[in-house]
Amino acid sequence: MRVQCDTGIQYALVKDVFDPETLKRQVEQQIVAAENRDKRFLESAARRDIDAYINSTTYVKAKPTTTSPPQLLLGFDNAKTSKVLQLQSAPPA
Repeated sequence: MRVQCDTGIQYALVKDVFDPETLKRQVEQQIVAAENRDKRFLESAARRDIDAYINSTTYVKAKPTTTSPPQLLLGFDNAKTSKVLQLQSAPPA
């Protein structure tokens, strides 16, 4: 008995393998994937560079003061002002 060949399936399989549009789409997808990987690599390298720069700079820290800060001294030129301040600061009778 003779073996029958299904040429339709064979043609579809060969067409998928050798179809230029399919190959073009596959190459475009590979290019986009490579560009995305490259973009992520460059972004992470830039972040590492920024972090390294920030960590390499020295920060000048202020010395803590052990004495109290100077207080504001008010000089009054007339007695009226000081009397008004004394009246305001005195407890109510």
